Amino acid sequence: MRYALLLLLFFNFTAGAQALRDINYNFLYDPSEPFSFRVNTIRSSDGWTVLYNFTLRDTSQRADQFLIQWDIRTSLGENEGATLDASSITREIDRNKIEGKLVLPVSTDGIQILTTRILNNAVRRVWIFYKILDPNYPVDAYLTTSGKVIDQNYIKNNTPVTLSGGGEQKIISFYNDDFPAAAPAFSEGLGKVARSMVVDSTFTVPSNIEIRFAKTGLYLVQQDTSATQGIAFRVVDDYPRLAKVESLADPLVYVCTKQEFDRVKAAKGDKKAFDRVILSITGNTERARTFIRNYFRNVEYANYFFTSYKEGWKTDRGMIFILFGLPDELYRFGDREVWTYSKSKKASFTFVRSSTIFDPDNYVLVRDEKFQELWYENIDLWRNARF
Repeated sequence: MRYALLLLLFFNFTAGAQALRDINYNFLYDPSEPFSFRVNTIRSSDGWTVLYNFTLRDTSQRADQFLIQWDIRTSLGENEGATLDASSITREIDRNKIEGKLVLPVSTDGIQILTTRILNNAVRRVWIFYKILDPNYPVDAYLTTSGKVIDQNYIKNNTPVTLSGGGEQKIISFYNDDFPAAAPAFSEGLGKVARSMVVDSTFTVPSNIEIRFAKTGLYLVQQDTSATQGIAFRVVDDYPRLAKVESLADPLVYVCTKQEFDRVKAAKGDKKAFDRVILSITGNTERARTFIRNYFRNVEYANYFFTSYKEGWKTDRGMIFILFGLPDELYRFGDREVWTYSKSKKASFTFVRSSTIFDPDNYVLVRDEKFQELWYENIDLWRNARF
């Protein structure tokens, strides 16, 4: 339920066709865009079910002002693809949303790239998204609530949901791991997700029956636990926007010293104690307010865009987004994303795809010692509320 390998293009409406690999996709993670667009792909033995959701953020516009077109390409270098037959696409539309479904056969000709063009004639803009249809993609089910597909990797605890797709029974594995936050960009090695984890508990439920998950953590839903297919999601409480004081401590690990972090953790739900630590970091009340507002706004966006098997702020992309913001340039090449901050930081970060059943669209940062000086300079900007 996520952008995953979806790519967003912003360009002049009259621009000609262009290869997907050559476009700056920095608007993909820009919350100021007028809409969100998400695609869930579910792999079965006989083909693909593609569920899509277009939701306006800018409610001064209407969903019917936007036209959605689909095609299939065979490489990221192609400028155009084969247009899909409109009769194979379902669509429901209201003022603020467009959602629907496509059913596609398995290709016998190699790679398939499902490409979406979203056009708005009123403002003369075009956005392009794509998703690579990988024959080994492990997702074979999806979640719904109140009849609507859940297109995020997380749900609030006690939300009534239905497990759809696959067979009559679902085996659910619960993982209570408190996954660590991402390591700094200058650490050694890649922060890959483990391909297996210790299960805390398992239980079986029928498909297409409404259930609720009360306990927060990571869940994996499968028809067969010996198979490499399923769907994973997090059950969350105070999320994606953190509102409770006790929720604010952990994301500060990126900008605090060990002593400061211990103090902010010890504050628990005591707002006055928490505020004293922040004030000691920033030096005055006004900077403290600016720091809290800007930092936790980025944390919220990181949770929204990058939630994976762990919270979005703990992921590598989430960490870089929090500390450096939206990149000036963002290129995606199927197996990696390259983020460049060309206007101010003069830095470039590469994230490589590291897929598992827990998140087939997970990316990890290629770390390098060369980032150390830049890293601490950036942390200093945050601590002085100058970011």
